[in-house]
Amino acid sequence: MLEDLNKLINFIQKEYIELNLKWKNCNYYSKFNLKNNQVLDLINNEIMLNNIFNYREFINENNIQLVNDFKQFNNEKAKVNTRTKTKNSIEFKIKNYIQNHEDGKISINKCFNDIFGIRIICSEELTYEQILEFIEQKHKDLKCINSSKKEYKAIHVYFKEDNYNFQWELQIWNKSDEAKNINSHEKYKQDYIKWEKESKGGNNLW
Repeated sequence: MLEDLNKLINFIQKEYIELNLKWKNCNYYSKFNLKNNQVLDLINNEIMLNNIFNYREFINENNIQLVNDFKQFNNEKAKVNTRTKTKNSIEFKIKNYIQNHEDGKISINKCFNDIFGIRIICSEELTYEQILEFIEQKHKDLKCINSSKKEYKAIHVYFKEDNYNFQWELQIWNKSDEAKNINSHEKYKQDYIKWEKESKGGNNLW
């Protein structure tokens, strides 16, 4: 299973670097240091806020090809899929961070490390220790975190080129945790749906 994971990670790195180059050369791109600027700064900086939405649009424009490319990793050992955050979900996350996470005094890069995400669900059980050791040996430049919390059981791996490019997130699930993880996402989604209704469709950040 680790060999399959290695192939997937190598592929993600290649796609990530190629799309970052394309992103920096497109009309959407605005250069911001995503580490030095905080979520709170987005309230008064429309250009920086639009940069997040523009990156989402950029990913969506390339999404058909990305989805097709990742299909090659589906087999009897693993199921791989991708997703891009919706605009309303981005707005909800900004408001949530400002209200509940150090008043939004957290770097944009830390908050928006998952605008584009890939998930692999492994039929063969893998522990955090196994994956961490593998990452430290094969991919030292990647960040590996045990993101398990309550019902949700997963390891997240982050791809980051520099502080001027958004990160990508790889979620690694065991098949045995899939049902509980989906249920955990649904509980979070209920808070989002409630906020969306209260803000009349999500177009009201503050």
